[in-house]
Amino acid sequence: GIQYAINLQAPDGEIYWARNKNGAIDKMALLTGSSSIYMSIKCALAIAGLLGKKRPRWRKAMTALGVAIKDRPDLFNMIKSRYSMDWYYPVLCGAITGEEAKRRIAHLWEKFVVPEWGVRCVSDRPWVTMAETAEFILTLNAIEDNSRAKMIFSWLNDKRFSDGSFWMGVTFPDGVIWPDEKTGWTAAAAMLAWDALNEITPAGKLFNHKFWSSWNK
Repeated sequence: GIQYAINLQAPDGEIYWARNKNGAIDKMALLTGSSSIYMSIKCALAIAGLLGKKRPRWRKAMTALGVAIKDRPDLFNMIKSRYSMDWYYPVLCGAITGEEAKRRIAHLWEKFVVPEWGVRCVSDRPWVTMAETAEFILTLNAIEDNSRAKMIFSWLNDKRFSDGSFWMGVTFPDGVIWPDEKTGWTAAAAMLAWDALNEITPAGKLFNHKFWSSWNK
């Protein structure tokens, strides 16, 4: 899987998003997708290190991808910038860290974060989703902004069905649950966020920048 993704890397570092059944590559890159791949390569390198394996090509690819994510927004499909994931994923994956990460989060906070409701899926629709909200909580935890991460998690408490599962999304200010579905990825994101805030398992540190900084020393 890692090698397959790296084989779709463009000369400037971004990862092309698709290859069809005939092998033709769609030469478009998505910032959220490339950020996810960055995190995957980072984890793969950590596993390789534990196994005593060297993967210099993986590391070279991750470095180039990190530069693209951090410094070259022009390489990615900017139509997707209306999605909140394009805002916080570069920080969540650890490609953007430190003060620059904090500035990125602050820059679009008011555009995507709706007090008492959660995080919008897209900037131009009155709709927040629980998965995006939970992922954003993980992002805040990653940069040690835990007070606001806990505050936003508290907004999720009343956005559940009677069986305890989280809504997928809700419109505001009218409070219409939409769609009326229970999804595994929403539950998973909420569990990851809760683990990160409370350090229930070692996996709670998976996205934490300080953890990765100490790991790489």
